[in-house]
Amino acid sequence: MNKLEEEIQRLRQELDRKKEELTDLRKLVGKDVDREFPPAVEGMSDRELEIYLRDTIPLINSFVETKPDLRALKSHRKVFGRPVLAFKRAMLETTVRPLEEFIERQVKFNRQAAVLLQALHQRSGRYAARIKDLEEKIAGCEEDLALLKSDAGKK
Repeated sequence: MNKLEEEIQRLRQELDRKKEELTDLRKLVGKDVDREFPPAVEGMSDRELEIYLRDTIPLINSFVETKPDLRALKSHRKVFGRPVLAFKRAMLETTVRPLEEFIERQVKFNRQAAVLLQALHQRSGRYAARIKDLEEKIAGCEEDLALLKSDAGKK
């Protein structure tokens, strides 16, 4: 029986490794992909969902701040670099400044969405632990009930 369990464990690990190889679309295609494709979370197992959430939460946290940085503007042109850079800054100043209130609201929303996702992830983990505890208690009660039935049948 021990060899059978080891073989099952080995096969599960191999299956997990194969799934991870297939989840990376760039490896599957063999080159960079021009856009991201969202995974189909409906068909994921609990373990796959856990891995997906673990990898996604830090990514979402990195996108929380959406304000454009005017200092990050650069130009690669040697002759026309300064005028082009001044034009870029002027365009951003005239378009971003009026949208500043909207951007502030969007940043607040992004922060709240990231915190909400983390809270939902924590809650689902706690519920999974509670369900496991309840299943163990139910199994114990079922054993006790079976013993009581067998004792009642003997009398």
